[in-house]
Amino acid sequence: MNKKLTLSLATAFLATAVPAGGSIFAQDRSSLYPPGSKWRQDQSRPESESQAKTFTGKITKSNGKYMLEDTTGTSYQLDDQKNAQKYSGKSVLVTGTLDASSNTIRVQKIEAAA
Repeated sequence: MNKKLTLSLATAFLATAVPAGGSIFAQDRSSLYPPGSKWRQDQSRPESESQAKTFTGKITKSNGKYMLEDTTGTSYQLDDQKNAQKYSGKSVLVTGTLDASSNTIRVQKIEAAA
């Protein structure tokens, strides 16, 4: 009789402990850490890296690398060297995302400026 009672209680406990999705590991953990917490493991990229922007300037070459030099004199390395080479010395519009940690533009498109 004790075995049946123990088994019944264990079954009842497990039935209430497992969420409707069927796995205790599939739960959303975002509520465990508040926004801005250094422990939050948010997979999204920072806004500055996730949105493409258009940069205007001239393609120059420095230390063997093609760069975009904007009107303020700031230079950005371009990750698409092959495409940048086609526009060497020309004014261009570069669409991409800026990786501020390396001052590199992740190029999506380069086109001649009008």
